[in-house]
Amino acid sequence: MHGFAIWLDEFLKEKRNYLLVVPTIVIAEYNTAQELETFDEAQKSNKYLSTFSIQDLNREIAELLGTLLRKKSYPLGADLGDLIVASTALFLNAELATRNKKHFTGIPRLRFFNSKL
Repeated sequence: MHGFAIWLDEFLKEKRNYLLVVPTIVIAEYNTAQELETFDEAQKSNKYLSTFSIQDLNREIAELLGTLLRKKSYPLGADLGDLIVASTALFLNAELATRNKKHFTGIPRLRFFNSKL
């Protein structure tokens, strides 16, 4: 399935005491996958995404995003979607779980989740 992190399945089975949050921009990015054109894959996708709480882009996140953009305090290659994700993690004071750290490394105060915990 598109975007599915292998460690997440085990993590969910262990029912660790974490709140899993996905920004709405990630839902948009996730839904661009061609394999979601089939009914079965769309069903799997909906089930997968239902394991997360959803965080809308709000004013506070937008202000954090604006600060990142104004100060250019992000790595080369990061796009607006990446920066919305980072701003959401900062707003929630959360650790970011990603397989693409290169688009987030160096963003001030951003912390990464270690799935090996």
